[in-house]
Amino acid sequence: MPSLRATELRHHTVRRREHTIVVTAITVSSVVVVLMALGFWAFFVHSLSDPGSPGLVGMRIDGDTVTVKAGQCPQDRVRRIEVWDGDAERLLWRGDKPRTEEGRRGLLPLWDGKAYRTSSPAGQPSELPETLDVTIDHGPEYGVAEVFDIAEVRAAALPPGSYWTGDGVRTAEQLDGVLDCGSSSP
Repeated sequence: MPSLRATELRHHTVRRREHTIVVTAITVSSVVVVLMALGFWAFFVHSLSDPGSPGLVGMRIDGDTVTVKAGQCPQDRVRRIEVWDGDAERLLWRGDKPRTEEGRRGLLPLWDGKAYRTSSPAGQPSELPETLDVTIDHGPEYGVAEVFDIAEVRAAALPPGSYWTGDGVRTAEQLDGVLDCGSSSP
């Protein structure tokens, strides 16, 4: 390699330094962008999987009667319940505006058109699907949902007033107690 003059050597050294600085800046920026993307992803996954007001939904099956209990705060009222075939993802039944205070407070008989101001005309299927996806709407702000394995619900030994949940057997009071309703009591 031919010898470089002092000015050429300085110019070459400055260019190498600039190149090193640019490559380092691009590398650091890329790492920061990847870490931010992972942070946002983790935040959204956590937010979606752990909502601010988690609610539990319980189910019991007594013969042909299927009842759902939604945990909710005292001021909340059920507006709509939908029952979906969890495997086929098709709507099986819907009830709007429960007629009784008990229904508005989250104790909801399924396929009982008389218990709601309006409901879909479909009756209870002769054979329940393997899974039922139950969605309960409390208004525009929030709702709760749960997917039930019907074999698990039927196999559970449920005392009167108790419901099968994804967290095991719970009473109606326990389901309502899950939510942080903003009370100042300890």
